[in-house]
Amino acid sequence: MPNGFTFFATTAGYRGTWACATDPLPAARDAAKRNGPYPHFVSVWYAPYETTEVTDEGGLSWMPETANTIVPIGFFKLTSSTMKKSTDEGLTHETFMDHWQKVFKNSYEHWLNVDSKKAS
Repeated sequence: MPNGFTFFATTAGYRGTWACATDPLPAARDAAKRNGPYPHFVSVWYAPYETTEVTDEGGLSWMPETANTIVPIGFFKLTSSTMKKSTDEGLTHETFMDHWQKVFKNSYEHWLNVDSKKAS
């Protein structure tokens, strides 16, 4: 996107796959298609392209100074014809959102504290 952000979508696991796009639905669909037969659980984030990477296990790696700009979009169950918020007891959409909002907030706050101590 012109603002330097993209939608990252990942499937979890040892052989997880990922995709990025300017829209969350194509990103999620592309990540799922690359992972074999449906259904799939897909995580979606909106993040700066230059400072965010997908890890080997389907998570994200980011620079802490940009953590406050990363937005978790959700955790979805995809079939060949649907994309719905996960209600799976292993990880629901709501649990995913709560977890990642806290992770990005803590990451950014930690960076602010470390950076301010360096300036002192």
